[in-house]
Amino acid sequence: MLTQFTYDSFLLWWGTFFWPFVRVGALLAIFPVLSSRSVSTRIKLIIAVIMTIAIMPSVQLNSPIDPFTNAGLVMGFTQAGIGLAMGLAFVVVFQAVTLAGQMLANGMGLGFASMVDPSTGVSAPVVSQFFTIIVSLLFVSMDGHLLVIRMLADSFHTMPLDGHFLSTLSLKEFVWWGGHLFTWGIIISLPAMTALLMANIALGVISRAAPTLNVFSIGFVITILGGLALLWWLLPLLAEQFRWFMHEALKMVQALRLTSGVS
Repeated sequence: MLTQFTYDSFLLWWGTFFWPFVRVGALLAIFPVLSSRSVSTRIKLIIAVIMTIAIMPSVQLNSPIDPFTNAGLVMGFTQAGIGLAMGLAFVVVFQAVTLAGQMLANGMGLGFASMVDPSTGVSAPVVSQFFTIIVSLLFVSMDGHLLVIRMLADSFHTMPLDGHFLSTLSLKEFVWWGGHLFTWGIIISLPAMTALLMANIALGVISRAAPTLNVFSIGFVITILGGLALLWWLLPLLAEQFRWFMHEALKMVQALRLTSGVS
């Protein structure tokens, strides 16, 4: 006996693809590696469709939701908010590394040596761009993209489509999480910034002790060479710190799941 195909059954079938696609698309739109302007919108759309099709068999939608109703608007904003929230957890990690590179570039005298950031389209110091490239390669080498895909697939079990999420408690968690951008940026750059500060203090003392000597003519070269040596020393530490930051970002997404639905 043939079953009758109704509008509700169409909405139920279409919702198992469309609503996960909204969450996946929102995540890819803000995720640091794929949000770069060098990645075309067509490529992002293809990746989002492929990931959604792969996740569809594990998605359950208990009741059909018309996207042209108030419930559909709420569902769309909720799924987009969840995707953006998960992506924001990793944006903080990458931007913290970028901020550390910017502070280090200003300390070593390369603040004006800038280039266009392909991810944002604005000018950024070359040291900051170097750090961004390094952590992007580290992210791929440590299978971070696979961890994100697994996290996204698991989110449909811990945060199903019919649930109520992004409560005031979870929003407070993300406000607190945003403060880590500055904290982690200082943690990464603090050893090098301290060494450069001591070098500048020493140059200032020498210039006061011997005013006739043109200390700052060679001080600029010393800070640049010392800063490059500190960069070489910081790279192994940056790898360990980035791995820890990624672990904390995954824990933050887990905390979002636990606080969701709590008013």
